[in-house]
Amino acid sequence: MRRFQDRSRRFISVALLVALLGAGSPDHSVATVVPGESPRHIIAAAAHLGPTPRQLAWQHEELTAFVHYGLDTYTGLEIGAGNESPNLVDPQFFNPDQWMRTLRDAGFKKVMFTTKHHDGMVLWPSRYTRYGIRASRWRNGNGDMVGAVVRSARKYGLKVALYLSPADIHESFPGGRYANGSKPAPSTIPTLVPGDDRHPKHFYHFVVDDYNRYYMNQLYELLTEYGPIDEVFLDGFNPLRKRPEPYDFNAWYRLIRALQPNAVMFGGLDINWVGNELGVARQAQWSVVSFAGSPRPDQTSAIQDPTEPHAGNRASLVDPKTREIRWYPSECDARLESTWFWHPNQPPKTLAELETMYYTTVGRNCQLILDTPPNKSGLLDAADVARLREFGAWIHAHFDHDLAAGATLSRDAHGAFVYTLPRTTSFRTIGFAEQIVSGQRVEAFAVDADAGDGIWRPVTSGQTIGYKRLIELDRTHTARRVRLRILQARDELAPIEILLYR
Repeated sequence: MRRFQDRSRRFISVALLVALLGAGSPDHSVATVVPGESPRHIIAAAAHLGPTPRQLAWQHEELTAFVHYGLDTYTGLEIGAGNESPNLVDPQFFNPDQWMRTLRDAGFKKVMFTTKHHDGMVLWPSRYTRYGIRASRWRNGNGDMVGAVVRSARKYGLKVALYLSPADIHESFPGGRYANGSKPAPSTIPTLVPGDDRHPKHFYHFVVDDYNRYYMNQLYELLTEYGPIDEVFLDGFNPLRKRPEPYDFNAWYRLIRALQPNAVMFGGLDINWVGNELGVARQAQWSVVSFAGSPRPDQTSAIQDPTEPHAGNRASLVDPKTREIRWYPSECDARLESTWFWHPNQPPKTLAELETMYYTTVGRNCQLILDTPPNKSGLLDAADVARLREFGAWIHAHFDHDLAAGATLSRDAHGAFVYTLPRTTSFRTIGFAEQIVSGQRVEAFAVDADAGDGIWRPVTSGQTIGYKRLIELDRTHTARRVRLRILQARDELAPIEILLYR
């Protein structure tokens, strides 16, 4: 899955933002950088950027299941040829309730479903193509997998996210709409078709080519017919190198925001890609990152390379090319099996691998999106279910009981945070959490423990904290008091929460 550059339509200058600090700016997630702006002002502005309400809600989810399902499940491919028969998709025991029970019990808060992958087959009864679930023998062409998945997710208390691949190999064949060379033209979304029984209250007008019109009509169906959607996942894979389709991301963003204003957009205006598909965030994982290029609302701003190991550090923020800084946290996508789609004889990752992944994603200021693919029967494999249950049991056993609950916080003469625990406590994992509504500010820290004898002994150290930082220690430590020393920060700090686990 290839990611792409982000674009934004909301701006506030660094100088204005600094003037407004403490005054309650209604949107403090973005700031423009004027050429020649002093590094001190840029860092101060970055320290005071924070999440939008939709970004904050996303951050609290922590775990999302990514459900890849479709033609590739049956062909053994990861990217289909676009001409496979929809009749291949005919699960005999299609049971999203089994998926949702398993995922809920494992601690997942949201489910993301592939409504269409790169091959182009849609898994809902779209009005705009014959290449979809309506052409399958499954339920005699009367089925709607998207609807079934959405209903089941809500039944089990899980949020809903939808993945609609911009790539569409089926539509790239002669007579198709993908990369067909058509010119942008005035277009109305939804584009009503013969026999259309819809009566939209609002129509949306764009100037787009044939494929962007087709894609936006499908977005409209998905975002108006299935209730509230919490996330829309967009990637930038473009399979035709010699004649790529020009994706009109800005038009898509405007439509998504109009139809589902509370949905975050991955690869869009809200959420960034961490830069790998291994479930590993940076040791210094910043939620505020820099952009280069013009900050005009109608023009793309170029985010620095998502794989850049130092994204968001001071040097990147004050780089002369920086023209915008934005609260733009990262999602970490990874696979339970070795491929995105289910294929035979693929064991799931070990519990130890999933434990490490949890620490390197959720424990590093990110959200983990773990792919959990159903098999040809329409069920999660027994081995995957067993592993997910083990993973959920591990999460509950390790993180449900915070040993630091009830601790009192004070500051010592040097400004360090000192946490006095209710009782002498032994712990193997330590964590901290900033109040990110006010910004992310810690750049380096060290931790010491006092077992009750008044002697401070070093425990660990780190760089960023953000929403949550969890560190698995190499041995068990015992403390009556814990001290957090801030070695470097971007501004004054609000109280920082401590987390301790056995």
